[in-house]
Amino acid sequence: MKLNAAGKSHIGMKRRINEDSCLIRHDLGLYVVADGMGGHRAGEVASRMVIEAIEDYWQRLNTSDPPSLVYGKEKDVSDMAKYLMNSLYFANTIVHEAQKKPEYLKMGSTVSALLVEGDIIWSANVGDSPIYLLDQGRHLRLVSEEHTIEAEQKSQGLYDTFSSTSPLIKNMLTRVVGLSAKIDVFIMSMRPEPGDMILLCSDGLTNFMSESSIIEVLTGSSSSLEEKVDLLIDGANNGGGGDNISVILLEVLEEGRWERFKKIFK
Repeated sequence: MKLNAAGKSHIGMKRRINEDSCLIRHDLGLYVVADGMGGHRAGEVASRMVIEAIEDYWQRLNTSDPPSLVYGKEKDVSDMAKYLMNSLYFANTIVHEAQKKPEYLKMGSTVSALLVEGDIIWSANVGDSPIYLLDQGRHLRLVSEEHTIEAEQKSQGLYDTFSSTSPLIKNMLTRVVGLSAKIDVFIMSMRPEPGDMILLCSDGLTNFMSESSIIEVLTGSSSSLEEKVDLLIDGANNGGGGDNISVILLEVLEEGRWERFKKIFK
């Protein structure tokens, strides 16, 4: 699969520090956003730990002593997808162990990751940092799973009953990296077509920019991918900028005749 990718993280308009962290590794086909939380500077530490742990895990896969598969063996997914899940489990262990230090107690992070494997892109997440697929019909579809009280209420048909609940309670996370010894990772596969776009972001974008405005930016024909990332961040800041904003944008490109020929005989 031929891809173009761009990404950036911004502190926003109201936060003193940026608790988001991003990873773009074209050589590994790996793209990650983590949104940290915790008192003092712990959220910043947690998201950075998540990114560094995942990157370290994948770099070790290319050595003579790769990490073994510990979890996810029962999942009906490819070995690469299992390694993706295990890299998130590894990050969870790192953050959880760090909480033995008093200054890091109760810190945690969301994590959302994309892994390219041939013509498939694996999407894995814990928490509420969303991953969207924009198809050629210009429909923006959520492909990650939202792990919040509000989302669980909706899935159980209880949203109307609790619609007056405080937004703070409704949006409280039900899955977080680092708070528990184990996490449950949601994983799924996509087979995007040329022209499709995939948006990986923190909720600092989606909480301050409407879906219609996001689609308008993504479908704009006059902007490069880097410019689209900047426009999305500007849009969230113009909408209030009340949180850190991280955006990674992938575009599936049309492969040339030589690339298609090589796949046939691979």
